[in-house]
Amino acid sequence: MELTFPSQLDRVRSGVLAQAEALQKVAAIYADALEYGGLVHVYANGHSRLTVEEMVVRMGALTGFHALLNTGLANFTDVIGANGVRVNQAIEKVEGLGEIILNEYDIGPYDALVIVSATGTTAAAVDMALAFKRRYPDHPLITICSLEQSREAPAKHSSGQNLYHVIQESKNGFLLDNCMPYGDLSVSIEGQTGDYRVCPLSSIGALTLVQSLNELTIREMDRRGVRHHVLRNMHLDDTENSYELWVRDQRRRYARTLDNTQPAQ
Repeated sequence: MELTFPSQLDRVRSGVLAQAEALQKVAAIYADALEYGGLVHVYANGHSRLTVEEMVVRMGALTGFHALLNTGLANFTDVIGANGVRVNQAIEKVEGLGEIILNEYDIGPYDALVIVSATGTTAAAVDMALAFKRRYPDHPLITICSLEQSREAPAKHSSGQNLYHVIQESKNGFLLDNCMPYGDLSVSIEGQTGDYRVCPLSSIGALTLVQSLNELTIREMDRRGVRHHVLRNMHLDDTENSYELWVRDQRRRYARTLDNTQPAQ
């Protein structure tokens, strides 16, 4: 029996390495936010919440990353029932939620926003991008999504835009390609019971981008002579100081999201 999926990881590797210049620029944006006590806010809906968790609280995570996750938009695991996938996907189509979510936070002058979407076409993700661009036109707006699908697929948002188009119109916008094929599924199986498409690559590509940015951001901050908090493995014996300092720094930064004395205008 043939196993072919691991070879698909070469697509992610080469695709991420090809974005080295853009990754360096985004890492510098991250470093600016973190050095000056700000935050990198991270939004996602659907299964893209996995990428947010990898950025916000994870072994090796940097302080200063703040999740904007709404339960109704990001929790599909009940599958059926009142919190089932059909209900949550209906919520994804409700426009105006981006503005409402942003109402809950004070965005600081050095903050940035990252929006994660596998396809770059989900209405909720586009809605958030448009709301942030309207409110904070000079702030960095970064998306992690499929370049191909967000550029070529029909728009689902009433604006007629996908994330690709929003980034193209942003003053300080960056699109990082998760390297997935159009439609995400990377393996075709022609079997005796039918033809199948399996093995999505979007999450693997997004997580590779996230960890590449973690590496580059720490390298950039170290180059500037700025020491930063990184969460070490909490199951080892040498982490108490790291863990306590990491949480304390997060607490200080997160407090600004609720009551920032100098919010961005």
